[in-house]
Amino acid sequence: MSTDHHAGLEEVRAVSSSITLIEGQELRYRGINVQELAEHSTFEEVVYLLWYGRLPGKTELTRLTKEIKENSLIPLEVKEQINHIPRQAHPMAALRTLFSSLALYDHEADDNSHDAESRKSVRILARMPVLLTAFERHRKARAAVEPRSDLSLAANTLYMLHGEVPDEVAVKALDTALVLYAEHELNASTFAARVTAATEADMYSAITTALSTLKGALHGGANQKAMEMLLNIGDVDMVPEYIDQLLAKKQKIMGFGHRVYREGDPRVPILKKQAHDLVKAQGYEKYYEVADAIEKYVFEKKKLIPNIDFYSGLTFYALGFPTDMFTSVFAMARTAGWIAHVLEQRENNRLIRPRAEYTGPKDVPYISLEKR
Repeated sequence: MSTDHHAGLEEVRAVSSSITLIEGQELRYRGINVQELAEHSTFEEVVYLLWYGRLPGKTELTRLTKEIKENSLIPLEVKEQINHIPRQAHPMAALRTLFSSLALYDHEADDNSHDAESRKSVRILARMPVLLTAFERHRKARAAVEPRSDLSLAANTLYMLHGEVPDEVAVKALDTALVLYAEHELNASTFAARVTAATEADMYSAITTALSTLKGALHGGANQKAMEMLLNIGDVDMVPEYIDQLLAKKQKIMGFGHRVYREGDPRVPILKKQAHDLVKAQGYEKYYEVADAIEKYVFEKKKLIPNIDFYSGLTFYALGFPTDMFTSVFAMARTAGWIAHVLEQRENNRLIRPRAEYTGPKDVPYISLEKR
């Protein structure tokens, strides 16, 4: 029997792409180091870079920012639909359903032409934060807050979540996290989006596929589980006992290890420093201390290193997002990358149809119903 297959498609180059380069411990968007982008560029600049292949000039950035703001309002029918979603529903389940519903009210939903796709890209990105914050307000029995035309996407997200204009420290923290989460080559949700787009399905279908894939604990749900672990431990002195119990039960330590990065996730140092500064300002320092203790203890025991999900959870928590909402924030950022890959797939499309390594029985005789 042949063994010529790769479990989980590990190291298989399924498509060619010019969007993201992961090489060793380096991550580059369109050739630019993500650390430089996180330090010097806004999320909107990175969106332009991912979609159009280069950083925008001032006029181009102003135009894109204006278009995002002008397209952020969601249809009245979707607003009403939010009120009918059970308040106990997981935010990712709500976001998946609400986002899919947007296609019903977009007259260009099934138009896969270049110009229509460009317009839909802006609408999709602009409405993600509106959907996720409106549902969060709904489940707390609060009225939704409309986005403001003078705020960036990151600032508007926090404004719509809390009903107050956020300070610059909070905006910078979220904006940086969005930049770091915006794109990551052919991860599970991005691959799922490309598979859907390759069938010539519409962009809404492709992004809905990605949202569904991101929901899993081994992908986007890891940041929620990582923060819940910090909250459960609660104190630095409890770290060894808690981690030892997980290891004894052979349970996964959420937020550690990565399929691609063997020596370290390049996004972690940026987010770790930012998380430290943010939690110090918000009075959550003990959780940072717990996180740091876990990082050191897990490396000592298993030589495992944290990935971006470990410290992003701490950042989102300090910004006031409920733990079960973390994956939705991840989705809002990664929408930029999903769209970039859908657009790239359209350029030179071929149906993605791999084969399976068959491991079942052969030559099984058929038995008629009377003899079974």
